Amino acid sequence: MDPFWNRLFSKAFQVVPGPRYNQVSQDLRESRNVLFYEVILRTDTPWEHLRDRVYPALARYLRHKSISLDLPEGVVVSLFFQDRFYLLQASEFLRAYRETEGLDSVAFHFRVRAWLAETEGQEETRERPEGGDEFRRDLPAIRK
Repeated sequence: MDPFWNRLFSKAFQVVPGPRYNQVSQDLRESRNVLFYEVILRTDTPWEHLRDRVYPALARYLRHKSISLDLPEGVVVSLFFQDRFYLLQASEFLRAYRETEGLDSVAFHFRVRAWLAETEGQEETRERPEGGDEFRRDLPAIRK
């Protein structure tokens, strides 16, 4: 098994058999008001997929929810792998990233800023049609 799998799984505060996940997650939501971020891992999922897709998506999700990446309290990452769910505090999931990539907290902060800056640039592109004009002349006007 790859070292990053072991690193992730060792940080789990609870390992749940797949069929019990709904009940366990519901219990946590009710008892501690926990927000879940679910990730499905296959046996052939490379670290690069987590590094380049999952972690940036989590950063955007937390920002959207106004949750600090420095202290993402109340957020649990559930990693579904084979027939189990590994439940990790989001802070531990992020720590696994820093450890795997060899980043200190300052370097990680800059990495997160880069992820979020990429997203902001993509959102601007989506919101504005070519030419930068916000009014779309190719759509019919709605008249009252």
